[in-house]
Amino acid sequence: MTLRKLTSALLIALAMPVAALADSDRIVILHTNDTHSIIDPYHETGLGGVMRRKALIDSVRNNEPNVLLVDAGDVVQGSLYFTLFGGEVEQKVMNALGYDVQILGNHEFDNGMEPLRTYLEGLNADLITTNYDLTQSNISDLFKPYTVRSVGGKKIGFLVINVDPAGLIDAAKSQGVRYLDPIQAANAVAWWLRNIEKCDYVIALSHIGYEEGNKADDILLAEYTQGIDAIIGGHSHTLIDPSAPDAKRSRFANLAGDTVVVAQTGKYGANLGEVVINLNDNSVTSRVIPVTSRLDSQVDPQLAEILRPYKTPVDSINGIVVGQTSQAFNKNPQMMNWMADFVMTDAQRLAKQKIDMSIVNVGGIRSTFPEGYITKGNIMQTFPFDNHEVVLAISGAHLAQALDSIAATGGNGVSHNVRALMDVEGKRCLQVTIDGKPIDPNRTYYVATINYLAGGNDGMEPLKYGMIVARSDNYLYDDMLNAFQKGFLRKKKLRPDSTVRMKQ
Repeated sequence: MTLRKLTSALLIALAMPVAALADSDRIVILHTNDTHSIIDPYHETGLGGVMRRKALIDSVRNNEPNVLLVDAGDVVQGSLYFTLFGGEVEQKVMNALGYDVQILGNHEFDNGMEPLRTYLEGLNADLITTNYDLTQSNISDLFKPYTVRSVGGKKIGFLVINVDPAGLIDAAKSQGVRYLDPIQAANAVAWWLRNIEKCDYVIALSHIGYEEGNKADDILLAEYTQGIDAIIGGHSHTLIDPSAPDAKRSRFANLAGDTVVVAQTGKYGANLGEVVINLNDNSVTSRVIPVTSRLDSQVDPQLAEILRPYKTPVDSINGIVVGQTSQAFNKNPQMMNWMADFVMTDAQRLAKQKIDMSIVNVGGIRSTFPEGYITKGNIMQTFPFDNHEVVLAISGAHLAQALDSIAATGGNGVSHNVRALMDVEGKRCLQVTIDGKPIDPNRTYYVATINYLAGGNDGMEPLKYGMIVARSDNYLYDDMLNAFQKGFLRKKKLRPDSTVRMKQ
């Protein structure tokens, strides 16, 4: 063995569990969540990448006899690989990595039900959902309410709790999906798995978030159920690392007083999660393993060949320079301010009336601008959704309600001419001005936004009372690219605006 190979092997071994020998007295469940089409290492952090993840998974499988691999949703949406190929790359990658169980995240619905079925049909993993009634959808035959896996001489039951699609997933893209009470569903199926299927352990996979305030989340799921040993979650992009000095809480008492472990790995494949069931004392522990460049020497030739035809067009688009920045932008407030100002300025070409303000959502921003050159790939990855600019005619009374909705979520993006003072706990704005003037409840305002928000999604239900008077035919990122290449942003160096326009 060469020195380089020996060093690589030692580095891999350091990532393994302490007792990573041929022990048969434990079961290892490896898990991911919210990887969001990050096939290559994420450009902002240098972490993640599916080649590295495969090397780490293979190493665990080589050292552990009882291994399962699961994913907690949002495999797709967030890079050019999804924008260009619509899930084909992620489908092949998940099969190549050998996932045993996969679930739906909210972004799996982004392209609509027919493309979703095509994506799901090609997956090798068990597909389960416990609290979605899919009987009226075109994917009902692909899903089960639970699955049972036998490993290490034990039966492990998996159930799945999915997020409420209302106001989060476009109803037109999730036709036939009916949401059921998550706590009732979890308790019923956990009981069934324990008592009818005779499972030794029950694991809940979830895509509801770790700490979501007044919504169902992993903490609520842990505390108001029984019979579940661990919850492997996603959706909130929370890193739960029990070894960190400021670690998020990972152990909760359920209705029976038993301990439930809650695990989540953050986002973008930066970490691989590991839940270990000790078969001697039935204890459950969890940890996260960073997916870093130490794994770069472990290249899987078959996976590399799968990625090769897709990587060339992605790299090509990432190399097309369209603009420039004076410095790197942060997400909030700088990217949010830039997006709001862009939408207000660009949408004016669509409308006959003068636009009064704009509203955008921070959830529509998936990356940030680097210092220096901005490429076509940067724009498409930062704003990957198939949103369109729209202009709403809306009463001042309903606009004020919409801004109260923004306050309830802690603030979103508004144009440079808006100032607001928010009472987040009270879920309202104490004061709002547009161009220095208070909102007139009896006046009609013209608001630039995106169709997703105009449909009342992401907590913006009052915007549904507005009437769309203009709409772009292009996706938002195409309008941005046009502005950079031949419009009002051509040859302009972008400078970030750090003004907090909606203050708590």
